[in-house]
Amino acid sequence: MSSRLSRPFQRLRHSPASTLLVTSGKALGVIYVAGAAVGLIALGVPHGRHFNSLADVVISAMALIVGAWAWRRGTLGPREASVLLVIGTLAVSGGVYSGKGDYVSISAAVIYIWLALLAALFLSPVRTWVHLAVIAGAYAVVLALDGNSGAPAEWLFITGTATVTAVVTLAIRTELVLMSERDPLTGLPNRAGLERVLEREIAAARRSATPLAVAVIDLDDFKSLNDKRGHLAGDEALVSTARSWETELRGSDVLARFGGDEFVVVLPGSRALQAGRVIQRMRSADGTWRFSAGLASWDGSESPIQLIARADAALYEAKAKDRSRTVVLARPTAPTAPTAPTAPTAHAVSGGKG
Repeated sequence: MSSRLSRPFQRLRHSPASTLLVTSGKALGVIYVAGAAVGLIALGVPHGRHFNSLADVVISAMALIVGAWAWRRGTLGPREASVLLVIGTLAVSGGVYSGKGDYVSISAAVIYIWLALLAALFLSPVRTWVHLAVIAGAYAVVLALDGNSGAPAEWLFITGTATVTAVVTLAIRTELVLMSERDPLTGLPNRAGLERVLEREIAAARRSATPLAVAVIDLDDFKSLNDKRGHLAGDEALVSTARSWETELRGSDVLARFGGDEFVVVLPGSRALQAGRVIQRMRSADGTWRFSAGLASWDGSESPIQLIARADAALYEAKAKDRSRTVVLARPTAPTAPTAPTAPTAHAVSGGKG
């Protein structure tokens, strides 16, 4: 794998989009510990006559233990996070019930909103809605057991606020993810968006046993344009070239800007020959800049990083031999007898200058 490509691609693991796919155990831990602290502090301030001190201590201790565990764990999968949020919901429900309808009971119910916020921050929309249903159901049961005459209004206030909080948070999170995965200049997927596309397409190719090809493209002599006419002219060329390329791609193909004057094309359902034809059409599009391309077909087991690295190695071969051509990097075949390891071989599939 070339160091030029491996370092930035590794950073995709720490992109904002990727971090939203796992739950921060530290964030959950802080909320649970904060809830435990509030519960314990409540013992030292005036509280209602129905306040159950023993129940408060037990629930606070449970929250403290769960919070410490989540903090030490660091990151949690969606299922683990869902379980912890359900545990939190049951603990809050216990606190609400121990208040026997007193004002402390209503105060404890506000923590339902904390849990709704966490669900919307870290879980998928479907899991978030499921958790909101759990909150609504648990609170309804507690209010029914308490026999509070004002239960319908209290239930509506808490569950309505929790739902609105979750909906707004989900909308903000979705917008942040989209912004983090788009290149602001061209509007194409950036590195973070490319990672998600590749993971999705590799998973689809694995399920359906269909081919998948990836091309890494580098504009030839693009630096000279920036040096002679300035970076604004370079930006205009990048945008116009990307738009011209998009007209030659199929609906299933994805064009991403990898950075600078490098682009990546993901070609689902394409073998090397078909992908080479698509790249050749891109060369022939009006207003496009000359470019070199490295092409690789997924071998059925590679990770996104490995697949991109092979295409990048093919690009390096194309630029080393003669620019404005496409080179395919083929994987070595298994030897029939013990031999010394051989390097992957490259061959050109098109060499017309754009």
